[in-house]
Amino acid sequence: MKVIRPDFSLDDIRNIIQEELRLHPRSHYIDVYKLLYQAFYGPSHLEPKREVIIQNLHKELNSMTWKTDIPYQDIGAGKGFFRSNLFSLINFSDFDQNQDSMFISEKISSQHLKVREEKIRILTDCILQSYIEDSINWNDWINKWENCVPLVKSIVSPSPEEELYLEYSLAKQVMPTHSEEYRQLYDPHYRVIHHSLLKFIHN
Repeated sequence: MKVIRPDFSLDDIRNIIQEELRLHPRSHYIDVYKLLYQAFYGPSHLEPKREVIIQNLHKELNSMTWKTDIPYQDIGAGKGFFRSNLFSLINFSDFDQNQDSMFISEKISSQHLKVREEKIRILTDCILQSYIEDSINWNDWINKWENCVPLVKSIVSPSPEEELYLEYSLAKQVMPTHSEEYRQLYDPHYRVIHHSLLKFIHN
């Protein structure tokens, strides 16, 4: 299956950003840039190699610390992509997943970490099937981003350093990482998949 890149109105984009800020209120300008890129293109910036995707999933799962969080986040106004939380791939036999604390500051030990290999394979399939039908046209993305900039800046103001970092990322055609504060506060661990495939991960 190949998916068609979603199209969004400015109202859609505003709602996507506002939902991100509701869930992650300390999001920076660079985080919103990353959000909108994923909203338009899903996981299509990743190398579409099954073995690489599985290897990276194992590596990330084995380094994560437990936290309570939503299982997935709609970043496509109900018609595009979702961020699927990697904690959906883990069984915690001894942890209460409904606990109130946001973080338990410890590495997930092997006795608690029971990664379901079948779910890793399913998520990998979902990622690969979420690639957009046409290859990414970077000039097309730059135009889309530039059209979004006035709206984004009206909601989240960039620092001079962020603007320089984005200029570099756009020139080099690379995806920036989340801001340091976003990583520290929210410790994001997710993969982006098309909304039509969410039922295979979260059922």
